[in-house]
Amino acid sequence: MTAWLVPVLASAFWVGIVAWPVARSLGPPWPLLAAGLLALGWAAQAAPGRVEESALIRAGAVPQGVPAPVGALGESRPGVARAPPGAIAFAAAIAFVLLGAGWAGLHELRVHGAALAAVTPREVTVWGSLDTDPGRSGRGWTAVLGVGRVRVVLQPERVEDLSTSETVWLEGYGPPPGARRGDRVEVSGPAEPPEDGPFAGYLERRGIAVVLRSRELVRLGPSANPLVRAAQGVRAALLGRMETMFPARQAGLLMGLALGDTSRLDPGDEEHFRATGLGHLLAVSGENVAMVLAPVLGLALLLRLSARGRFVLGLATVAFFVVLTGAEPSVLRAGVMAAFALAGMVLGRPRTTATLLGAAVLALLVANPTLVWSVGFQLSVAATVGMVALAAPIAARLGWLPKPVALAAATTMSAQLGVSPLLLAYFHQVPAVTIVANLLAFPAVSPALLLGLAASAMVGPAEPLARPVARLAGVFVSYLQALADRLAVAPLPSITSPGGVVPVVAGFALFAALTWWMRRGSRLPRPAVMALAALLPLFVWSSAIRAGPPAGLQVRFLDVGQGDAALVTTPEGGTVLVDGGPDPEQVATDLAALGVRRLDVVVATHPHLDHFTGLPAVLARFPTSLVLDSGCRPPEGRSLPYRAFLTSVRSEGVPERRPVRGDRFFVGRLRIDVLSPDRCWEGTNSDANNDSLVLLLCYGEDRVLFANEPEASAQQVLLDDHQPIMAEVLNVPHHGAGTSIAPFLDAVQETVAVVSVGPNDYGHPVPWVLDELRRTGARVFRTDRSGDVTVTFADPGLVVRTAHGRTFEFR
Repeated sequence: MTAWLVPVLASAFWVGIVAWPVARSLGPPWPLLAAGLLALGWAAQAAPGRVEESALIRAGAVPQGVPAPVGALGESRPGVARAPPGAIAFAAAIAFVLLGAGWAGLHELRVHGAALAAVTPREVTVWGSLDTDPGRSGRGWTAVLGVGRVRVVLQPERVEDLSTSETVWLEGYGPPPGARRGDRVEVSGPAEPPEDGPFAGYLERRGIAVVLRSRELVRLGPSANPLVRAAQGVRAALLGRMETMFPARQAGLLMGLALGDTSRLDPGDEEHFRATGLGHLLAVSGENVAMVLAPVLGLALLLRLSARGRFVLGLATVAFFVVLTGAEPSVLRAGVMAAFALAGMVLGRPRTTATLLGAAVLALLVANPTLVWSVGFQLSVAATVGMVALAAPIAARLGWLPKPVALAAATTMSAQLGVSPLLLAYFHQVPAVTIVANLLAFPAVSPALLLGLAASAMVGPAEPLARPVARLAGVFVSYLQALADRLAVAPLPSITSPGGVVPVVAGFALFAALTWWMRRGSRLPRPAVMALAALLPLFVWSSAIRAGPPAGLQVRFLDVGQGDAALVTTPEGGTVLVDGGPDPEQVATDLAALGVRRLDVVVATHPHLDHFTGLPAVLARFPTSLVLDSGCRPPEGRSLPYRAFLTSVRSEGVPERRPVRGDRFFVGRLRIDVLSPDRCWEGTNSDANNDSLVLLLCYGEDRVLFANEPEASAQQVLLDDHQPIMAEVLNVPHHGAGTSIAPFLDAVQETVAVVSVGPNDYGHPVPWVLDELRRTGARVFRTDRSGDVTVTFADPGLVVRTAHGRTFEFR
């Protein structure tokens, strides 16, 4: 078997699984499986076999070409293929594409035909074990539950117990239950199929067909599996010891480095690591597996264990570590690769890294086809492919550096090249600081992790020695934290994209071309070097133009779905961000794509998730001079996430003000007048909405009113107190909800009204509000239909551009 065959077949199987949603409309998966097996059989039959050469032939006693007796056969040599090698390879690849599609179809049938999925919607009681730790989500919590037994009420007088093996999505209200991954639980509540929409597609890709809404969850005890139970004990003991030996923030980071457990990671550290491209350090990967496996195999050699004994001990170590870290996709990939490598060594037939990777991917996809949709799995495989393909050629070209530095740099650069197309597709951004951050972090990661684990292990039997070891580990941990903190706000550009399939196809095509070129050992011809030197200033110039200030006051209403976020930019380069939308990352990514380097003012208008959720990432990535927030108490049940946001403000060291009506702020020539609230409201339909900051932004004669979300009572106060709400541009209150009053909308006298809105169940925007706005003569734009809406004040009127390329002028 050649080195390239297994990776190619694994890739073909992957493609088949991805193609199944399209092939589903053609019929059941059985014909695909049958066709795949037939194509594979033909390829195997047509491939060259191994012709045995007899000792008589080798001795020259029998002329060449004369068949030898079977009994005299000796060593083998390649036979003759019955078809061209290209045709055989193509047939084998097509066979695995068909097999992948058919296998994905069979898995889908099994998921939707399982016992619990077949009886929904019903009131049920289930028994199973948690596959994930319960985590907070909105007003409640979520988890993934592996179900083994179901009790379903089929009729009022008929209850039936069913055995099953399926995975369900578990939801509950209130704080998360006191159970953790691996625990056995009993859960009662309604089981339903997921509602149509993006979330249903997400669950489909995870192989989940049922949503169970928990009314009651009872923890029955730890896992029944002794390996899982032992891993639970080690995890709990390690966490307890780390919290004993280290400050909470350092302990949280060490748990992430060691086990990929980010449950106690400081939110600021999480944002900084993500912003600098160091987030992969918090996801357990092959490096962690190697650090655990190497000392175990070293001990086995000292004990003079046989090859088989080393294999068993290594395999047990890898299996335990995979369970300990929660069998995340990245560690599954690394663990299976390590297992295959150990098997190759014990059999005396070591394989190339590419073959090991292909075999591991193929085995995991056979076990669980839904892994192809896991972003973590995709990134893990892509990073490994990058290192296999490009680490050696890049290191060879960095020969002028010391060998360890060259190897570290090549590994970092090749892994980054491998994952960049996926990062652009999913997260729309690759920070330019990533490679620098990884190179600077590389020397500190292993000492921080190993010394941290050593200090934790010494707690109890050697505690006096543990303290200095912990202090030394703390130096490296603090270095990583400070590095991520400083580089997260480095004034370096980012590579951005709108996402989708284009960056994946184009990115991997470029990666393949780069790999081919570098592995050939070629150098760029002189004309190509000169062309690149000529083109580079054009890219720099175009980026500078894009990032430069506008000719007049400009307001860009960002399309963030059902939420609010707007960027205000002045001709002098002043920047004001009003709200951060409902997504944790989108606004920060949008700002990077727009060339923003810093923010003068960030406004959190009020404590609703659709307005401030994206602000912690913004503060972590962009130097900010001032944060404004209403300072009023968040509504019940939402205080925890808002307190986390305020904590992020303080941890970033950003000055904070809580303005009241009459306060005024300046960003160069831009004046920000605070018109509301005049107090923190109590006893209204929505105190938080009425507490919303209402801002009038004035730049010379140009005026923009950010009405945000005051409801009828607060709007009436603005009218009664004769606040200056007239403006050419209006941010329509509350996503166009019916909580406004017509006199308020009439009094603004705006030319352009922008409704920031997305898919919702509230009916926003309501028809009468849109009719009222149009009756006043305003042109209404909706972000759910126009995408980003950019309004620029130009002499003598307004210019509006939508994300769809349409331009409107108002004079």
